[in-house]
Amino acid sequence: MEIETLQNLDKMPLDDARTAAIKMISPKTKPLVLNRLKSDIGKAPNSGEVSRIMWQVYMSGTGLGIIGSSWKKHFRDA
Repeated sequence: MEIETLQNLDKMPLDDARTAAIKMISPKTKPLVLNRLKSDIGKAPNSGEVSRIMWQVYMSGTGLGIIGSSWKKHFRDA
């Protein structure tokens, strides 16, 4: 995941942020989780929310996510 892009998602126009975020998702992501991420990104009302979602993905992917968090439960149930 490109940290520079991640740091700038909230400054991008919404459509650009959505497109960049989806491109940043690892191809190794499980199909159900990928679909849920795409849905959540598509429903984001602003680029700040897209940025928040992608920071959660980054933190979880690097092992820094919080065990038992509602965010992890949301995607575990996918």
